[in-house]
Amino acid sequence: MYRENKPIHIGPYDHPDIYPGPRPSSSFVYHNGKAHRIDEQQNVPIEEQVVQYSMGEEVTGTLSFSSPTKLTVNELLKSEGLTSIEDRIPLLAYGSNVCLAQLKYKFSLNPDLNDFILFFRANIVDTDVVAGSFLAPYGALPAVIAPVTGAKTEVWVTFVEREQLELLNRTEGSYVLREHQGEKLMLTTGERFERVYAYYYPHALLREGSMVRFMDIPGQSPLPSMWQADLLNELKGLMGYEGHREEFIHELRWNSILQSKVSTLLAGMEEKFDHSDWVEPTGFHTLKEMKRSCK
Repeated sequence: MYRENKPIHIGPYDHPDIYPGPRPSSSFVYHNGKAHRIDEQQNVPIEEQVVQYSMGEEVTGTLSFSSPTKLTVNELLKSEGLTSIEDRIPLLAYGSNVCLAQLKYKFSLNPDLNDFILFFRANIVDTDVVAGSFLAPYGALPAVIAPVTGAKTEVWVTFVEREQLELLNRTEGSYVLREHQGEKLMLTTGERFERVYAYYYPHALLREGSMVRFMDIPGQSPLPSMWQADLLNELKGLMGYEGHREEFIHELRWNSILQSKVSTLLAGMEEKFDHSDWVEPTGFHTLKEMKRSCK
């Protein structure tokens, strides 16, 4: 089972225990299948933040080590001939879309698509990341964003091209895109944006009368936290599955009859909600079409 110290090279498509996946400890650029650390300077706009650009081959890139090659985000985009910051859409990542192995898998679905995405750490209040009451195709209980008064949760704001957004949309199943218009979200560097979009599905797992957040995700919340592995252990017990754990994991992923039974069970354990901080968008705006400010 995977709990602490989840391996960075394994994603939820490899094993559901990994979900939501190891999370980098700093903001980063994902490019050419690698992470390039951002130095996170306070009160500096995202396009002027400095990137430690990796010349190595490891997916972890410069997350652990510094690089002699340092470029601002703007300089890097120009040198690669890529879409400017102003023409990108701010999209929240809070589940497996922060996991490097998951990103590698998703972009492998369209190898011709440029994979350059900025990931900036942020905090959001009155929203928490909790387990959904449904099963992902790879056998995990995936994350949803839910209203939790007083919670302060680490999330990531990514900046994507429209074509990248379309690719991600195709991997997000029943989720729809919602828009956050309040001022409850701020990058750890102090910057705010008028609008941020996120994948939204208002069905949370209700366990012992409470929604449950993921142990992997930093934050302050009145909700209990659990590892995905322990959620799956409980699910195995509730289903009365008599085989060993890895058999159950395999069946969750490949046995449509068991999947249907699990889905029926989870439907009886769900809490439906409406999160008033997240509203239906009238369109998807790029940064040049919205207000932004530094603290």
